[in-house]
Amino acid sequence: MLKSEGGRLSLADTGLLILVAFVWGFNFVVIAVGLNSFPPLLFSALRFLVCALPAVFLVPRPAVRLRDLVGLGVVLGILLFAFLFVGIHAGMPAGLASLVMQSQVFFTVVLGVALLGERPRPLNWFAIVIGFFGIALIASERGSFDKVSALMFILAGALSWGVANLMMKKMPKTNMMHLMVWISLIPPVPLILLSLALDGWPAIKISLVDMSWRGIGAILYTGLLSTIFAYGVWGNMLQRYQTVAVAPFALLIPLFGLVSASVFLGEQHGVVDVVASFLVVTALAINVWTPQLEAFFQTPAAKRLKSFRE
Repeated sequence: MLKSEGGRLSLADTGLLILVAFVWGFNFVVIAVGLNSFPPLLFSALRFLVCALPAVFLVPRPAVRLRDLVGLGVVLGILLFAFLFVGIHAGMPAGLASLVMQSQVFFTVVLGVALLGERPRPLNWFAIVIGFFGIALIASERGSFDKVSALMFILAGALSWGVANLMMKKMPKTNMMHLMVWISLIPPVPLILLSLALDGWPAIKISLVDMSWRGIGAILYTGLLSTIFAYGVWGNMLQRYQTVAVAPFALLIPLFGLVSASVFLGEQHGVVDVVASFLVVTALAINVWTPQLEAFFQTPAAKRLKSFRE
């Protein structure tokens, strides 16, 4: 078995990571399809029911404190996915949602500074600035209040993801798949109660009685593939390889998301959205490859090029 501090990715593991990125990218299309069958909060509740049952009876409880387990279930399960599902339901295109959600990387960096006293490199701050301009461009294209509010929901989901990242960082190392199964016990009841309060019983009853195969497929995909399978593989890869070998595959998620939404949902984006997408992906790439970029700029060749330009 490979050690977490080294080892090149095997061809099979590279393929698995690409598959995980595709599963997560295509997940945004599946969410958009599922929202045609269910109210957003009910859809999210059903997704976590599929994650938790019957798997919770088959896997051991992770060796983490109960309050940490519940807290992560609230932030990652209730807040993150409620905001995401409501944002797409409110009109945020699925492809752009897959891109904007990756701003969780920038939120994680900023929260790490504020709460953990971490010191990001200058290139990390540069990446955050570029990413901010990309998100601002996306917002500028959504001029009406409804469209801006949809973007705000997605950003709130990304912020929740950033908080969840810090919570998981402070936990002892554990099996990621088992963790996802157990925290999936937390969201269903609160989400169902919220859906009852906001959507009403008639809407919930109609969606359950008239449940289509597409709706069932969306629940199974988001629960079993996007959560149990994808998080299980991703967590396993992070334990076996260096983070720098695994993290870049996350850059494929918004690309798969945008392409999938274009192909399967017919989403089309203007020049501003394309430029904004390029800025956000560039910012993500800079953030992921900061150590390599710094090492390059410190090489003699790079220094000679810099002195020549000056």
